[in-house]
Amino acid sequence: MNHQENQLSDMLEVFICTKLSEPEINTRRYRKGMTINDLKNKLEMITGRSAGTMILSAYDKDKLIAKLDDDDSQLGSYPVENGMFLLVDDPAYEASDQDSIDGYKMTEEEYNAKQETLKSFLKNNKLGKYNPEYLKQREQENLEKEQQENIEKEQIDKMEIGQRCCIRLPNKPVQHGTVMYKGRLDDKNGYWVGVKYDEPYGKHNGTLNGKKYFETLPKYGSFVSPSAVEIGDFPVLDDEL
Repeated sequence: MNHQENQLSDMLEVFICTKLSEPEINTRRYRKGMTINDLKNKLEMITGRSAGTMILSAYDKDKLIAKLDDDDSQLGSYPVENGMFLLVDDPAYEASDQDSIDGYKMTEEEYNAKQETLKSFLKNNKLGKYNPEYLKQREQENLEKEQQENIEKEQIDKMEIGQRCCIRLPNKPVQHGTVMYKGRLDDKNGYWVGVKYDEPYGKHNGTLNGKKYFETLPKYGSFVSPSAVEIGDFPVLDDEL
């Protein structure tokens, strides 16, 4: 894969829409490494919604895929794929807009009409499921994702809870720790390894988005890709050294 292909694989092309501006749609490309907070700031300029009160949700057609609710997480950490919709909500904006039109509420017939207009927009512009190249690309992406998950499953099957390990992550110091969890995570693709670091370089205490996967001290827990974990007789590091 050349440099240009690497750059493309690091990007997501999504449709931006809001509840109040449908069926007006903006197509945008964003880096997977962008934080949700940075994404909100960019969407503020597009939609007029405030980044401070913005609520983001990813949809595949009319199916909710994930709520992008952690400002510090990267866009690529959520199961968002090319061609999906990012729905931008802002309760404060909508409340002020509703007040300005004397409590107007969209009827079911008007909502359905807007949905048909949205469908026509996609069809006429050969976007989303109406674009043969897009469908072919999605099929290839799904195949690659399945292959990657099969590799990750093989990797975690060789690990055991309680084993010592070495964790190597890009642009971070090498850490030692203990395997505390292996498997899937809610709202995230693929397989993950939950580790307890010897030193407080983690992100949490084993609880993610309100669900406890394992238990450790705050800042000692983290979830990493199986490929970043090497099992072995690694000594315990003293965080006071």
